[in-house]
Amino acid sequence: MTKALKPVQDRARRPRDRKQQIMRAASEMFRDRGYHNVSLADVAESVGITPGGVYRHFRNKEELLLRTVENGLDGMEAMVRDASDLDEFIVKSGTMALERRALAALWQRESRHLSDAQREPLRARLSEVVAHTSGLLGAERRDLPQADVEFLTWALFAVFTSFGVHRIAIPKRDFLHLHHQLCVTVVDCTLVPGDAISVELHGGPAATSAAIQVPRREQLVTEATRLFDERGFQSVSVVDIGAAVGIAGSSVYKHFPSKTDLLAAALVRGSEKMHAGMTGALAQAQTPQEALIRVLRAHIDFAVDHSRLIGILMSEREELPEKERKATYRAQRDYTAVWLRLIGEARPELTTATAKIVVDTVFAVINNSARTRRLAIRPDLRTRLAEIGSALLFAPLPVA
Repeated sequence: MTKALKPVQDRARRPRDRKQQIMRAASEMFRDRGYHNVSLADVAESVGITPGGVYRHFRNKEELLLRTVENGLDGMEAMVRDASDLDEFIVKSGTMALERRALAALWQRESRHLSDAQREPLRARLSEVVAHTSGLLGAERRDLPQADVEFLTWALFAVFTSFGVHRIAIPKRDFLHLHHQLCVTVVDCTLVPGDAISVELHGGPAATSAAIQVPRREQLVTEATRLFDERGFQSVSVVDIGAAVGIAGSSVYKHFPSKTDLLAAALVRGSEKMHAGMTGALAQAQTPQEALIRVLRAHIDFAVDHSRLIGILMSEREELPEKERKATYRAQRDYTAVWLRLIGEARPELTTATAKIVVDTVFAVINNSARTRRLAIRPDLRTRLAEIGSALLFAPLPVA
């Protein structure tokens, strides 16, 4: 009799939202550790069940990732569909940003590990979400051409995703108010008409003359950076990197002891370029306000010219050994600390937490725009990013 009743008791103890619990736990672990560094056993342990409990709902880890990303898109689609106007969308997006902070990392970073066949429907769904939101925004900004409405829409989503980057703990009411104000700042941003500005065309990094032979080591770092950004570190082999520069995989070891050393070299290069741009900007500034604008423009130039480096700085540092990983995080903290010092001097009324959230938001808008193909091809992208970055840095925000 007891044995016959046991399955019923087990089912009674099993929460009805177990599948949602598993997906929530997986999304947070994928964000914090990266897809390849999380096992189904890890997810099961975090939920308090056995690995077999995960397999009741998902065939394998790839399916868990796919369903987790799909679940996030389900929420975004419902959020947009249910919003009667842009302000209601902003309010709903604030709540979602607070409750589902891992969503951005899942889409921007971990979805690379899905197959092309799995990703294409997801891209189409995301495009529809953006298009619908663009319609809401366009109704508010009838003064703008459609291209600028689309630009502001992507910036609005960058504000949403930026709240998944930091771990700053502030009261829920303050969080939602700050999110709302930053979104409104994006929507209301003044964009100088295209025919009224002189666009400074940087054109990206200077093209290398065919007569100049780039050193093999430099070629390897460049191609490894591209491949790591496109596929993720663990999905790229030394053979892939060698083939990208026309040599055998074994020949890569003549230049780098391991694939990890290649990643470390690329990440160090990215940090050095960011710091160099910031140092040059600071040398020309006379006031904290001017310094803030100059480091903003320097970061825009770096992001637009080196979007691949931005990609691996955002997503691949966890693949490094502890010593090198800590060094890259320390370099990032030092870089951000300068921004925080400048915004503190330029806007002493802001709390430290608010200032940090503003800086993270500016980074997200710039970095995401530079890495979004539809925006990256705009010849006026630097100008538009300078306009919206300045608006965010000096936005009217709560001070207590």
